[in-house]
Amino acid sequence: MKTIFSSMKHSYLARIGILLIVVALVAGIVSCNGVVTYDLTMAVNPAEGGTATDETGTSPYAENKVVDIKAVAAPCYRFVSWTTSAGTLGNASALETTITIPAEDVTVTANFEPVPADHFKFYEVDWEEGLYVGMDVQLVDQFGTFNVTVGEATSFGNPVEKIHNDDVTPIADENRHYTLYELDYGEEEPMLDSWQVVVNNQFGENQELTVVGPVALAVPTQKGDHEAPVCLNHFLVYQVVEKDFPEVGVQLKDQFIEEDVVVWGPVYFANPVQKTVVENGDVAVIEDEDLHWVLYDIEDIGFNESINESIQIANQFGNQTLDLTYRDVLAVPSEKISWEQPLNHFKTYWANWPIEPPPLWEPPLPVDVQLEDQLVTINATVGEAYLFANPVEKWVSEFEYTPVSDWKDHLTFYDIDYDVDPQWWEVTVDNQFGKDQVLYIEGPYLLAVPTGKLTPDWPADLNHFLVYEVVDSGGYTPKDVYIEDQFINGETTVYDPYLFAVPAQKTHPPGGPVTPIVGDDHLVFYWIDGLYEWNGYNLPIVNQFGEQYLDVHEGEGNLLGVPSMKIDVDGPWPLEY
Repeated sequence: MKTIFSSMKHSYLARIGILLIVVALVAGIVSCNGVVTYDLTMAVNPAEGGTATDETGTSPYAENKVVDIKAVAAPCYRFVSWTTSAGTLGNASALETTITIPAEDVTVTANFEPVPADHFKFYEVDWEEGLYVGMDVQLVDQFGTFNVTVGEATSFGNPVEKIHNDDVTPIADENRHYTLYELDYGEEEPMLDSWQVVVNNQFGENQELTVVGPVALAVPTQKGDHEAPVCLNHFLVYQVVEKDFPEVGVQLKDQFIEEDVVVWGPVYFANPVQKTVVENGDVAVIEDEDLHWVLYDIEDIGFNESINESIQIANQFGNQTLDLTYRDVLAVPSEKISWEQPLNHFKTYWANWPIEPPPLWEPPLPVDVQLEDQLVTINATVGEAYLFANPVEKWVSEFEYTPVSDWKDHLTFYDIDYDVDPQWWEVTVDNQFGKDQVLYIEGPYLLAVPTGKLTPDWPADLNHFLVYEVVDSGGYTPKDVYIEDQFINGETTVYDPYLFAVPAQKTHPPGGPVTPIVGDDHLVFYWIDGLYEWNGYNLPIVNQFGEQYLDVHEGEGNLLGVPSMKIDVDGPWPLEY
């Protein structure tokens, strides 16, 4: 006869059995033969980095089961390591390894990283053996769009191991190579613009470069029996304006030679670029928009002669044989942290309405405008043209050169008339001709307007300026410079400042569309010597006041406009005559 006690004992044992089954189900899976098993989940980090595979392929697994796993990197990535939420890995650094299943569900992750950028040593190509490509391409980078023809190969880039201060940068991918091709702009070489670029790399933080171009195209290339490179940018290459740079000693080792070299100053800067072949529309996209190069001049300490290597290459321009001669430059992966097109220097010319204007032409002025700068707000009437300013290149010495940032930038200075009395201020400025220059200015007397020369495309990012006369500057030491623009060139002497230009907001007509101020650059215009007798030019121009025709010549308008920073201002005070 069953007792109450025995019935209670049976019920208790049943509940214990159910609880054990529930616990087993929570921790794993009970198989039909009573064995508890656990899920294995394979994961990848980052998702695009590659694949992670369970090679045994029969999850879930019993505790202590040894499972084969395998990682495969995607193009442009490389395997780093395995990590696991539980259990024991055989070798966390091996592509193919094992995981010992723990008494719980487990996730195993294959970790990948992008293949690091390589350094490249470029070698000159024997120009007598160069082959002209002759392919028309459109190149688009962060500086603009360029339609050019690809010319001859000028140098070839080999991946290189670099040792600098005992810091070794190994070759990440020995299949990476580049060929540098010159750019052919046609019969009329363009007036190339310049930019100010700030970069970081292993040779220094916040390196400031002035670059001009582009002058060449760097193309990913397959060399000899190497595999074709993948995931590489094309680069547009710009000339770097020469500047002082500390010499750095490094060791370089590539497939041709191991040598100690001295790294001199930067000579080129390379932007990632999208390339489109005009004939068939094939597009080579930018693979890594953050990767740039600075290419430095290098010189061997031992003064080795030419390597005299002949190599076979293949790229989008076909198969070629290149005869390599001397080492050229070292391309260093770099981060571009900022860039801008600085304000130009300007050479001014005397301007007035043409002696022989086109038939039926009437000057579009006067017009009414509202003008506001950091000193005044006025309603003014714009009258006749007074000066025309052309962008100009400037040399103070062989090593101090200021290129033109944008050859489209021009300014026309107009008389302005307004119904309040001019005032005067004391202003302190810094520029390339001196720090803390004190100017005593009065006005304003002129309005400088962004202007297109010979084209309806006038500059979009150039300010209007209210222009003041400098009545005293507290003394200035003359300086000799060499200047060149599209009209004249030669040596001249820079004398006292005469005009001070302040960026201004223009509302035309009053209450109408507003042209705002862009940036905070000012201009100081200094008297300069005339370069030579010049008969002038009947110049068609266009700006926000319409199409006009100016008779421009040196005359009394010999001024050099220098970008300047206004660091202090005091006033205003009323004029006392």
